[in-house]
Amino acid sequence: MPHPRAALAALLLAALGCTGNPCPVPLELCGDVCYDLRYDVQHCGACNAVCDAGLACISGVCVVDPTSGSCADRAGGAFVTLEACGSIVKFWAIAPAFISRAEALLADPSSPGPAIPRFDLRDGTDCDPQWTWHVDPATATFLASPDGICSGCPAYVEEAKPYWLVDVGTWCPDLAVQHVRVVAVDRR
Repeated sequence: MPHPRAALAALLLAALGCTGNPCPVPLELCGDVCYDLRYDVQHCGACNAVCDAGLACISGVCVVDPTSGSCADRAGGAFVTLEACGSIVKFWAIAPAFISRAEALLADPSSPGPAIPRFDLRDGTDCDPQWTWHVDPATATFLASPDGICSGCPAYVEEAKPYWLVDVGTWCPDLAVQHVRVVAVDRR
């Protein structure tokens, strides 16, 4: 039986928001290792929830890997190309609302609605070999107002990749600051 003082201390720490999780947000402790349960195929959505072969963990759910195969063979989404800070960034997106909005902005950059792209960042090169990072294809969205925390140029993300991937986690280039525009949408 736990000592009454230890139980009281644990209760007080929990009430103060001190859960004892040694992992930085958004990581969770599984055993004695920190994992991102949103994207780890060995711990997808919960500790030790393993995705089957050929599946990816996206937003805590095992799904068909949208980045499997060559870039030329991808289907069920779109390659979206942005210009930001004078740089071009091409990425694969599977979020239908994002793709539709990107098409609307391509046709008319002043069309009403959210216009600031927001992406969850992932490590590793995908279909744009100039960058050693890429965006999560399932969670791309557009914001109606700027979020200064994730606003930056693609070169900033590349130059300080550990900071952007771990501390910020997202990239949302602000139209007014980084001069972002959709330059192509290739549905497949």
